[in-house]
Amino acid sequence: MNKQLKAFAVSAISGALIIGGVTTLPAIAAPGDQAVITVSKSAGLNPAGETITITGTGFVSNGSLTNATRPPLAPGFGGVYVSFGKFQDFWRPSASAPSANRLLTFADATRTKWLVPAANVAQIGGEAAGGVALAPDGTFTVTLNVSKALSASGTLIFDESTLGNYGIYTQTGGGARYAPFETFTPLTFAVPVVATPTPTPTPTVTPTTAPVVTVKPKLKKAFTMNSKFDSGTSKTSSSAQTNIKKRSKDYRLATTVTITAEAGELAGVSHDAVTNLAKMRANSIKKLLVAQGISSNKIVIKTKVTNSGTKPITKVVATP
Repeated sequence: MNKQLKAFAVSAISGALIIGGVTTLPAIAAPGDQAVITVSKSAGLNPAGETITITGTGFVSNGSLTNATRPPLAPGFGGVYVSFGKFQDFWRPSASAPSANRLLTFADATRTKWLVPAANVAQIGGEAAGGVALAPDGTFTVTLNVSKALSASGTLIFDESTLGNYGIYTQTGGGARYAPFETFTPLTFAVPVVATPTPTPTPTVTPTTAPVVTVKPKLKKAFTMNSKFDSGTSKTSSSAQTNIKKRSKDYRLATTVTITAEAGELAGVSHDAVTNLAKMRANSIKKLLVAQGISSNKIVIKTKVTNSGTKPITKVVATP
């Protein structure tokens, strides 16, 4: 038996338990046994990031087979790397798979732990470098942050175009290649729920209605109506009444209706009395027009005193 196996046997025997007279050896993995890990959660992980616990057993040093080939631990026990990564199917160092097939970030202590004997933790940089003490019996418990796309520093590490499988991987540290330490535990992430955007309601466009322009009819052309009064009176004749009724519509369409009433001078009658007669004749015509629905606001009254011997005529002019 070589020295290493002998030392292991002595250690195992010294740790034996005696129960009811029967000696029971503790369950300690022998060098060369396949190491095993378990994870607290392996499916439905949050793609944005989630911390899981990894427990390992069986990571027992096996002499030169597990010794590091590079500093700072060479030529002693290289320990074991426990990493979250996305490795290709052909990834195992013991099978000479290239390191490019193992996509991870060793410098990121939240994604990779380097398990070494307690005496070597400070030698590899301590906890800041991911250093964790590995128990003498090859057991450990660590936590790692796993996410689908980003490293702890925010740098893009993995995406769907990268070949490989998400998982927790273990392998011998320090450059050693030892198959019993190489394990793979697959991880799957939950499909992110994409919120369906609420459609923006299409605004209801109310058709613009053009304003209704009412074209007010107007008188097409001006016309004049003459009216005669008996001498000295302001009573309208029946013919004047008939003509106003007959053309009442035209008068309503007119913009202005001008009544110019005349009265002739008479011997012995003052000028004021003649003027007053003219006004009375004008108002008689206006009264007839208003009675036919013509607005008094558009009726203009004028009076005129004619010379003696001239026959007075009252003119009613409708203007468009």
